[in-house]
Amino acid sequence: MTDTINSSVLILGATGSLGSRTTRMLRKLHPDLSITIGARDMEKAAALASEVGNATIARLDIAASDLGLDPGARYSIVVTALRDHSLNTLRYAQARGIPYIALSDGVFELGPIVAHHAYHPQASPILLLGHSNGGSPTLAALHFARDFETVEAVEIAILFDPGDPFGAVSGKDLERIEKIGPLPLVKEDGQWQWARAPLSGRFITSVDGSPHAAQAAGLQDVLSLGTATRAARVRIDLAVGLVASSKEGRGPSNEVIIEITGTQKNGTSGRFRYELIDPEGYAAMSARGAAVAIETLLGLAGRDRPEKGLFLPETLVDPAHLVKRLEGYGVTVRAA
Repeated sequence: MTDTINSSVLILGATGSLGSRTTRMLRKLHPDLSITIGARDMEKAAALASEVGNATIARLDIAASDLGLDPGARYSIVVTALRDHSLNTLRYAQARGIPYIALSDGVFELGPIVAHHAYHPQASPILLLGHSNGGSPTLAALHFARDFETVEAVEIAILFDPGDPFGAVSGKDLERIEKIGPLPLVKEDGQWQWARAPLSGRFITSVDGSPHAAQAAGLQDVLSLGTATRAARVRIDLAVGLVASSKEGRGPSNEVIIEITGTQKNGTSGRFRYELIDPEGYAAMSARGAAVAIETLLGLAGRDRPEKGLFLPETLVDPAHLVKRLEGYGVTVRAA
């Protein structure tokens, strides 16, 4: 069993937009947790280590089987805030018996990791977290779904403000999924489908009531929501447009709209809307979700840490805990 206290959280790609924010979010949650900043740019790594404290830096080479890291170093978890087509990072983690988080795989890219797990089912835990916003919208939706007796549909929409940068890795991930991936996966009339137009598009209503054209995305959220709720209709759509905070001169936030159709436990039926609004934008909410996943895998969130297994976030993280963390970070979580 890994010694969480005396080992370090290894964040690979830690100087990027998502990696650096995840590092900062994790530090806010756990001031005494040791963190290792794995990167290629040692100047940026040193600056981030100095900022967050109780952190070391390590030069990263993901082409090497040992990732170019000190063989004597002890880590508690490997978090990949970068794209690794070789799976060297996964093999490195499992050779040392420590958990692994994959942050950037689309639905159509899960085959290599799933096959690896099939061959090594007793190896250390793997968390598939190629969900939107670090799994935050999916976990929040499942938190709200607990108030329902039956769920017929779960539809998530994310509005990105043009002034809210994705960050290099996130932007490349979405570009890759759009260019080389198949049509977006949705669940419609109880059937999993690769959606073509017109099914692939819809209009969403933003927080301030403005309409926006949106397109379905091939993200892992649909797998989680479709399986957890058994809803007949499940989809996640992305749209670009000015968010309410930008229109009001407060800068870009990230808006997540969650709509659940079904019958609540109090007998009320209909389509119910919920909103998440992160004033710091998309990358910040993604980092918040990643930080909560890390603390859960380390056994620091009130649950025992798993010793093995392949996980989606909702099979590991308590949705109520995620929502509580989001609110503590200053994210607006509300029924609309």
